[in-house]
Amino acid sequence: MSQGKGSCSVKIGGTRVAASTHAIVVPDSATPQETHAAGDLQAHLEQITGESLPILTDSKAGDRTPIVVGKSALLPKLGLATDFDSLGQEGIAIRTAGPAMALLGNARGALYACYTFLEDYLSCRWFTPDCTALPQAGTFDIPEIDRRYVPPLEYRATDYPNSRDADWAVRNKMNGQFTEIDEPRGGKIAYRGFVHTFNSLVPPEKYFADHPEYYSEIDGTRVGPDRSQLCLTNPDVLRIATETVRQWIQESPEASIFSVSQNDWENYCQCARCTALSAEEGSQIGPILHFVNAIADDVAGDHPDKIIDTLAYWYSRKPPKSVRPRPNVVIRLCSIECCFIHPLESDPYNASFVDDIEEWSRVSNRLWIWDYVINYAHNIQPFPNLYVLKPNINFFLRNGVTGIYEEANYFSRGGELAELRTYIIAKTLWDPSYDTDRAIDEFLSGYYGQAAAPIRDYLNLLHREVPATPDLHVRIYAPPESYLTPDLVRRSAALLDNAEEAVADDVELLRRVRVARLPIIYTQLALGIETGEAKAALVARFEEIARAEGVTKVAEWGELAPLDAWLAAQRA
Repeated sequence: MSQGKGSCSVKIGGTRVAASTHAIVVPDSATPQETHAAGDLQAHLEQITGESLPILTDSKAGDRTPIVVGKSALLPKLGLATDFDSLGQEGIAIRTAGPAMALLGNARGALYACYTFLEDYLSCRWFTPDCTALPQAGTFDIPEIDRRYVPPLEYRATDYPNSRDADWAVRNKMNGQFTEIDEPRGGKIAYRGFVHTFNSLVPPEKYFADHPEYYSEIDGTRVGPDRSQLCLTNPDVLRIATETVRQWIQESPEASIFSVSQNDWENYCQCARCTALSAEEGSQIGPILHFVNAIADDVAGDHPDKIIDTLAYWYSRKPPKSVRPRPNVVIRLCSIECCFIHPLESDPYNASFVDDIEEWSRVSNRLWIWDYVINYAHNIQPFPNLYVLKPNINFFLRNGVTGIYEEANYFSRGGELAELRTYIIAKTLWDPSYDTDRAIDEFLSGYYGQAAAPIRDYLNLLHREVPATPDLHVRIYAPPESYLTPDLVRRSAALLDNAEEAVADDVELLRRVRVARLPIIYTQLALGIETGEAKAALVARFEEIARAEGVTKVAEWGELAPLDAWLAAQRA
């Protein structure tokens, strides 16, 4: 929060909040989360009103009008006694009693209550780590409030580099493992072995030479040590993997989830026992889930708070016929095969995924989603999916999902619309009713200033024209020519010219607009729209913007993924 102090008037119960009359009150034995929440609330109110409210404990509050943060002993006296147990770890309660107010919750909830008050009642916004909007003038007459909210998702995560900052993440109520959130900011949902852990559980470099039977049998031959899976019906494999998970639990006490999940390739075991079990269950998830359940059963007794996580992914996506996940098992269902410019539920192309999630919702105790929100083969290229994010999240919720990981451009800065897409994701994961147009408009205004209108025109153009073809299906590795035309790119470039012109005198806003233009320059080059000197100028322009932004890759993988390799290819 680098902007100057404001002069807003904030009234609660008709009484102006002032440093001489009010105090932020925390319990005598405040938790680290309550302490941090109170401090950040104080800092925000000072930026908004110009006054620094004192932070006092229950026993020292005296006759000051309290703004209570957390489990204060004053709550019954104020008539604001609250059932904290019903809020869980992340639920919030915001309540007023005359000029007094209480911002309540357990653990992360105390923080979220403060940020919800600042956002919903004082118009604060945290668009990116370096772009915050706080009101500077005017009067806020806070109405009588008796509000309670428990978020429907226990796990809300993405992985854009710009989403990791601890303050940005907690203020926008993200709690995934890639954030830098520390314990005073409420902690996060931490993994040990985030995904694709079979090789870590039973390392082939350690065991394959002497025990090839631990690994996949394919056409009568044990495959390894490279690109194998585990033989999941081998009792020694189960023993070793269980020992590894127990070792991880000891080494990583901060972690609540431990991944036991297939490697990121095929080659599942086709030995007689694995084949029989997969046939019995009607899916390759059969051997996996029996294996995962056994590990979960082993650790449940002495580690009841730990969760074992596995994937329903690729060859293991189809639900099993009879085996069911244990209560301490999370199934992470992956949508990798789907079209992402049309809502999952309404596009017939995605019918098999829809069938699978509906069945998983009937058999799973704890169903999470691994979703995909960018083009991984061209991460800077336009990917017009902003209007499917909310429908998909709500579709997941209707099918019993309690956690969502929106995998994005984790591998490089400068991804297409990274900041805007992150903001929409954060708003919608916390509140699935949040209007996408509202999120877009408030972000564009705050982040792009006078360029907001032409940037909006550009987004409207892409999202109007590309999804308009019902039988056009854009997956996460789609080449540019499959859904972007030279005419669409030219019209987009003209709108971005207008955006640059609108902020030509503002260095920071111009930088942001130029980063937003990278996807169109990338596509101009990919489609060969320009040649000769014009192309050379485009390459130079792309490089200048990309290097200033810290772009390191233009794709998740491949020879031309590194920025330097891709630039060299453009100049060849």
